[in-house]
Amino acid sequence: MAFIFCRKHKHGRTWYVGYYLDGRFVRKRIGRSKTLAEKARGDIEAKLERGEAGLLNRDYPIRKFFAEYLRRTETRQAPSYHRRNELVIRNFTRFLDRKLPYLSKLSQIRPAVIEQYQRFRLTEHTGNGRKPVTKRTVNIEVSSLKTFLNKAVKWDMLSSNPLQNVEYLKEDDSKRIAALTEEQVRALLEKANGWFRPVLVTAALTGLREGELIHLEWKDVDLKAGVIRIRRKPGWLPKSSGRSIRERDVAIPRELVEFLREHKRKNRSREDDRVFHNKDGGPLRPGLRKAFMRLTRELGFPEVTQFHALRHTYATHLIDACKDIAVAQAQLGHADIRTTMRYSDMSADRKRRAVEMLDYGLGHKGQSSL
Repeated sequence: MAFIFCRKHKHGRTWYVGYYLDGRFVRKRIGRSKTLAEKARGDIEAKLERGEAGLLNRDYPIRKFFAEYLRRTETRQAPSYHRRNELVIRNFTRFLDRKLPYLSKLSQIRPAVIEQYQRFRLTEHTGNGRKPVTKRTVNIEVSSLKTFLNKAVKWDMLSSNPLQNVEYLKEDDSKRIAALTEEQVRALLEKANGWFRPVLVTAALTGLREGELIHLEWKDVDLKAGVIRIRRKPGWLPKSSGRSIRERDVAIPRELVEFLREHKRKNRSREDDRVFHNKDGGPLRPGLRKAFMRLTRELGFPEVTQFHALRHTYATHLIDACKDIAVAQAQLGHADIRTTMRYSDMSADRKRRAVEMLDYGLGHKGQSSL
């Protein structure tokens, strides 16, 4: 239902028509005539009943908005996060060009369009052309699109987000990263040597991400306090998930303090301040997974293929040891504790140990009275 109202100012009155669309209040300026405002209200109410589009007073062109979004967020996002957003936008605009070239306005990106986009992406393959795009990947892209449109609303380029209640795909094709056992971790640390050993030891005892290890400098390591400080660097920002740069302090065990102290002593002749270097003495580059996979294959567990498994392992065993999710959240740098909860590996062994703690005094006297 629409209604009219006026605003007084020094030159007289201005009449408006107000109405709600998708849960958001919209007002349309009519002018100084109340009669015209009444007529406009009738027209708008008729369109609302018919569900006609075109009622938004703010509706930005799709491609123009995407270009504006990338420009305005580039300096506030981590480079890797920004590149991912660029890829999502390229994928979505390619879909529009092929399937729905007539769509031009943000408000036209409805849930039905997203459903078609989901089907489109599931028929494609990854960049190397060998593996099909997974449902998890598609869900991440849809979530990104939803985030983009939330920003459009904030910037007054869209009246309301049409993807607010969009449905995600059920992820039955994604592999969950499993935590390594304590025996596997010990085997890895014993087998590792050369330049990769200090990287692996630090990752296993801190849960640092690959990028955090690559950009770690000695000025970030306080061996006296037993703390590693994750701080932004020129050209690199800690993972932010698009909201804020999450710098943090990570407490480290005495074992790692002594290990890093010895590592620093052996490498004090280095000209730069980086903690870790590659086999040629240069700075580490993304791609630690390759060295990690060589080790896991040699040790007989080739199913462990992701370097991120060390972070998952650290989080799982930390939660199991301290029984404090909040501590693990702070150590890992998660903004949402639900993210930390996903690292809790509820294995059959842990479940068995937990239920064995229940004791109602039944004992082993044979037949239960319950």
